[in-house]
Amino acid sequence: MRKVYTGYILFPFFLLFFLQKGLCQSQDSYIKGYVFLEDGTAAMGATMMIDGSGPEAEKKYAITDKNGHFSISLPGNTTYQLQVSFIGKAIQVKTVYLPKGKDAEVRFVLEEDTQELSEVTVTGQTQNQKARNEIVKAEIVDTKKARAQSVTLVELMNRSAGIRVRQAGGLGSNTNIMLNGFQGKSIKIFKDGIPTDYLGAGYNISATPANMLERVEIYKGVLPTDLGADALGGAINMVSRMQNSRSVALSYEIGSFNTHRLSLNLKHPNAKNHTFWGVDAFYNYSDNDYTVTASVPDPETATVSPRRVKLFHNRYRHAYTEIYGGLTDLSWADELRLGITAFSIRRDNQFAALMEKPFGASFAQENAPVIPTLRYRKGFADQKFSMDQFLVYSKIKGQQTDTLRGSYDWYGNFHPPTDVNSRGESGRPTMAELTYSNLTSRTGLTYRINPHHTLALNIVFNDYNRKGKDPYGPTSIGENPVDLQSLPADYTKLVGTIGWKGQFADRRIENLFQLKYYEAKTKGQEVDAGTGYLNEKTNSARTSRFGLAEAVKLNLSNRTYFRLSVELATRLPEQTEILGNGSYILSNFNIKPERSTNGNLGFRTSPDDRWDIELNSFYRVTKDLIISVPVNLIFAQNVNVESVRGIGFEADVRFKPWSWLTLNGNSTYQDYRLFRIQAPLMQYLEGARLRNTPYFFSNIGASLQFEKVFSANDRVQAYYNMSYVHEFYLNYIPRNAEPDGFLGLWGEAKVDAPNIIPSQTVHSLGFLWKPKNTLPLTVNLECKNLFDKEVYDNFKIQNAGRSFHLKFNYILKY
Repeated sequence: MRKVYTGYILFPFFLLFFLQKGLCQSQDSYIKGYVFLEDGTAAMGATMMIDGSGPEAEKKYAITDKNGHFSISLPGNTTYQLQVSFIGKAIQVKTVYLPKGKDAEVRFVLEEDTQELSEVTVTGQTQNQKARNEIVKAEIVDTKKARAQSVTLVELMNRSAGIRVRQAGGLGSNTNIMLNGFQGKSIKIFKDGIPTDYLGAGYNISATPANMLERVEIYKGVLPTDLGADALGGAINMVSRMQNSRSVALSYEIGSFNTHRLSLNLKHPNAKNHTFWGVDAFYNYSDNDYTVTASVPDPETATVSPRRVKLFHNRYRHAYTEIYGGLTDLSWADELRLGITAFSIRRDNQFAALMEKPFGASFAQENAPVIPTLRYRKGFADQKFSMDQFLVYSKIKGQQTDTLRGSYDWYGNFHPPTDVNSRGESGRPTMAELTYSNLTSRTGLTYRINPHHTLALNIVFNDYNRKGKDPYGPTSIGENPVDLQSLPADYTKLVGTIGWKGQFADRRIENLFQLKYYEAKTKGQEVDAGTGYLNEKTNSARTSRFGLAEAVKLNLSNRTYFRLSVELATRLPEQTEILGNGSYILSNFNIKPERSTNGNLGFRTSPDDRWDIELNSFYRVTKDLIISVPVNLIFAQNVNVESVRGIGFEADVRFKPWSWLTLNGNSTYQDYRLFRIQAPLMQYLEGARLRNTPYFFSNIGASLQFEKVFSANDRVQAYYNMSYVHEFYLNYIPRNAEPDGFLGLWGEAKVDAPNIIPSQTVHSLGFLWKPKNTLPLTVNLECKNLFDKEVYDNFKIQNAGRSFHLKFNYILKY
């Protein structure tokens, strides 16, 4: 099998060779270039009209892509007139001579159209609007608008309908993403269309600043073909910040709990010599020493009672840097990009899987000194055929340390051990050092059959390996005990997607059909659970499945449409779900792939520029759903749930009554329950809600903008957000123990209080000030959790109370 995978990795390069030989030699010369706005951003969707000299010359047209790039093949030895138009910008015209056998390049920077137009209506879509109106359902989080605010990606995403990102603590803590009823690894995370497995925890939703991104695309249900992966119920694609002019963007935030966040984005394009280079970097630090209510035992009576205590061993530090450079707009490559990524993380472990016992010395580290990446993009045959190839090899080193002799209480006091031979605050000492190797290849091929039909192929290959050691870890029994962390653990996965996208009935009907193939192979050596002896042979398992997806969009008008999608989906277990993480997440080699039948139906309308209304519903029947459950007070493990069935509804409304005021609100209700339980002892839970899963949540927001508040040239924005999550349950409860009210939203549950994660409402208020319109500086002050409410999240872990944040944002163009 490994030979087959090696052949697959080399396949794109053989394909590229033949395309270069075959297609490129038959092409004419090219006129190509870029169109930018005054602020340096790409003018996506600008129309380029090309008119050749001579009375019989025909006009040709081109549309700029998301990078503002256009390219069109034309006969040489001819002079052409290029006219570019874009919504709200003045038309520009340039004359270009195209030599035979050579390419001509041109660059446009569009300026505001100062002419007054009467009785003319101009409509168009931004990149975010185009992504939001695609065939597949996508929620677009516009991080570009939020860069100046002291807001995390988790907060931004939680303001969207149908999604909850739950954290196990403060800044940098582990997250559990829930999207339309699915959660955990069922939701795939991408960075610029590439699965983020190769970056480990280095680039994640909890830590990555909004300043690093252009937007976040949240897909519910069927994924676009170019994001082909084994996501069961959706995906999140973090799109990197786009800077097409020479600029440096800096931000610094200081907040409560000794929180500091810095970010840097630098890009230096040089159109003359077809080169570019840049740096993306950020640094996070926080003591995370907020106050919580903990179960504190009395030292004399051992009686446990709730007490307000301050977290004392919860520090988090994270540094990330990506340096990149490459070539662009050449005859053999539209873009060739080389990158080097490095990151380092250190996190104190204040507690384990549950917030039951405090730690005072345990910590975790993860670092990668060098992660090389390569990305190649090229369009052939007048852009009818395009190729996007990505390669990366990463080696990430992780460490878990828990070797203390003794213990700490919730007040930070150290207590010597009663047993001098005991070690480890968790009861299981560890000094695990693990190395995770990951080879990822992603190949995207697109063929534009005609303006209305496109065929695409996307293949993602992942080869994962884990090696390690732990002098305090578990070993096999016998004369020659073996460190279990040193046993080989290999995981190989291949996901292929073929997608056909078509338009019918004068573009009123849009269709996307996909065929998917999933294959995975796991190889490892285990200890016999009955005898404790090491198995002589390595165990291996292979899984392969097919999947189908269909999505249809019915456009009633330019502002109103329906969307329907159905999918037979499979999600292969991730490496950490099978192998654990060497510390508080145990391995489970018996875990099965998730399978699900999904359906989504949505309606959206924008009657005018003031209103935007969207209604969505979804239905799921899932077999072997993978969820994380606590094994005891210390450890958690990923296990399968036999069968889960559920429906959900969400509503999202945006209203802009005046130019200075924007209002928005959304609500989500989802009813996911166990069904067809086979185990006799568990059948009393037939129809029970999925544990540790919120089923009703809402958001309300308002934004006000004013000018000339403190000076003649300043601008002030005030914004408010409220988030509500209805009570849910830490463990399964029988259906007859739920509240009797409508949809379970009224009344009281007939369960013990420790099993209830209570309802919570959190308010936030912020002010953003730009001193001068001509000065690229903003100052932001924000108060989160305004009324200092107790906030409980994943596994009833408590998050921070009231906090204050001050942020400065500055952009320098040179």
